[in-house]
Amino acid sequence: MDLLQIIKLVSIPKWVKFFSLTIILVFIALAIYAIFGGAHLADGAILQAGMGLLGVLLPLSIAIIFLSFYEAGVLPLKRATEKILTQLIPDVLSRLGNKTNQSESRTHVSTMLIQEHTCFYRIDLPDKRVLRLEIQLNVRKICAVFYLVERPHGNTAHSFSEMEKRFEHTLAGARLEGYTTNNVIGHKELDGVRCNCLVLYKSLPQDFLWNSAEKLYFAQDLQVMVDSMIQEAGDLLVPEGTSDE
Repeated sequence: MDLLQIIKLVSIPKWVKFFSLTIILVFIALAIYAIFGGAHLADGAILQAGMGLLGVLLPLSIAIIFLSFYEAGVLPLKRATEKILTQLIPDVLSRLGNKTNQSESRTHVSTMLIQEHTCFYRIDLPDKRVLRLEIQLNVRKICAVFYLVERPHGNTAHSFSEMEKRFEHTLAGARLEGYTTNNVIGHKELDGVRCNCLVLYKSLPQDFLWNSAEKLYFAQDLQVMVDSMIQEAGDLLVPEGTSDE
């Protein structure tokens, strides 16, 4: 871990910031006074000492002022996580299926932040189908949960092997990008509709929350995966306004 990453993770108490800032300002004031304090201080030794002190304090003061106003520790990590979940991902996913510039072809993405690291998305597609997606972002790990309509074969719900065959292209591409699938299909009811839960996991780079290129790459790659999922899902996506079947 490099020095910049360490600084980002260190949490400095407010009283330490205030005390350090006060001390450095006092010393700078003394150095300036020694240089420009009047004829009675215009002695060569005092002037030279003042200039030397100011030369040492100037870079140090810049560093202390930066650390005094720089937010680090857990809170910025939480804010970065929320920003990815509620701004970056919805913005990228809203471009799904936009083949033209016509407004009626746009995809609408609604977000609901369930926890500080978990967000639920309702993706209303131009063809009136709805994909429900849940993203959990735990600093260096991502979990994507796709909710797909349960279409029982008699009384038997889809197994993982059936899901794997249905989404063969999507899952193959996801695995190439480092995703791991949960081989157990979950079940949940959303708005009166029984859904199967297809879960994928992925480890993220250590500096993911601070690296803009990594964040954009992840969001765009997620868009590709979701688009592929939509193409292969067919009637497993909930039609808009559908109630329990």
